[in-house]
Amino acid sequence: MDLNPSKLNTRLAEIVESNISADMFRTSGTVRFWRAVGFGLIAFGIGAAVGAACFGYSFVTRNSSNIATLSDAIVKAMAKTQLRGVAVGAVQIQPGEIRLAAGQTISFDPESRLLLDPSAKVTADGEIKIQTPTISVPQSVSPRASSRIPTITNFTIFKAVPFQKGTVLTGWTFLTSAQKAPTTQYCYYNEKGDDSDMSFRVEIATDEILSDAKNVPKTFDLISASSKCVWFDKSRL
Repeated sequence: MDLNPSKLNTRLAEIVESNISADMFRTSGTVRFWRAVGFGLIAFGIGAAVGAACFGYSFVTRNSSNIATLSDAIVKAMAKTQLRGVAVGAVQIQPGEIRLAAGQTISFDPESRLLLDPSAKVTADGEIKIQTPTISVPQSVSPRASSRIPTITNFTIFKAVPFQKGTVLTGWTFLTSAQKAPTTQYCYYNEKGDDSDMSFRVEIATDEILSDAKNVPKTFDLISASSKCVWFDKSRL
């Protein structure tokens, strides 16, 4: 059965249909908006993650280059650095006694000078003897007789003069007994302490040249002691 709608019903139907269309459009628009918001958030998250990764990579790379630069600078600075040290003071040997094995010997440089501490004690195990050879030069001998006289080598003649509490000793060193004048001369002061095993020695001069005053005790009169040295008289040659 067909009913003919009235104008009011037709108008009402159009209004309802229009409202339904509007609601559907609003709902569709809301869905699209939130969908776009979701896609935007996802894209923002991806972009932020990529940006953070790039920033972290650049930070690590920058630090690595800075460390390498700093290391190169430190290496160059250390390569050009020169360390200089000065040792001040006395050198002590510990222990105080040095023992030599059988057959071992000790030699000193002939130009070196050794001074003992006044409080030091030197102990010699055995007997020490100094023998001075007697030199006799005959006035006239036959060639056969002179050939029989042995030649003495490397000996020293000492001249002793009392001075203060000790003795000033002058040594004339000859290489052979055929020499008329000594090869070298030296003069020193020697003083024995209260203990017979202890002595005090001061180098005065070598070949008539005074020793360095820095190596002589301040209480010792070097000039007065040097006047007691008995040097070889070359005018006798």
